[in-house]
Amino acid sequence: MFLGYIGAIAGGISLAAVLLIISKTFRLNLPRWLYPATGGLGMLLLTIHIEYSWFNQVRSTLPEEIEVVETFDYSVPYQPWTYLVPRINRFVAIDHTTARTNPDVENFVLIDVILMERFSPTFVATNFVDCEAGARLLVGDAMQLDENGMPLDGDWSSVGLDDPLVAAACARHGTPVDS
Repeated sequence: MFLGYIGAIAGGISLAAVLLIISKTFRLNLPRWLYPATGGLGMLLLTIHIEYSWFNQVRSTLPEEIEVVETFDYSVPYQPWTYLVPRINRFVAIDHTTARTNPDVENFVLIDVILMERFSPTFVATNFVDCEAGARLLVGDAMQLDENGMPLDGDWSSVGLDDPLVAAACARHGTPVDS
């Protein structure tokens, strides 16, 4: 975040300097207020660019085995342009390298879910995914399992087969049931 401020200041100064060089080169008589206004505009535009490019930059650094399954748009009053073009500030991904299935129990996948948000720590949560019922269950530390490795307790979230997380996990590792 600190580097973003430094970059915005440098971008603003650079844009104001370009305007100054152009005005001196072509001997333009521009109003004096235009230089700081151009610097401010440069800072604003660079900050907007940084905010909107965050998701694509993060996604490009993820390994191929990590699949982004859902993104969330973000709009706030102090950035009114986000109501016209919302930006992505958080997403959900699954790590296919952590997927585990049990041959004794069909249609269930155990997989790590990655929750990533701008300016927040990344959270990784292991989930059971029921590919037949379209449900998922967050694995807890105190969760008890039966002899087949299935949870004995827990509050399954019935999200449906069209849920992006369920669909992605089951398409690659489970046997999804067509609805």
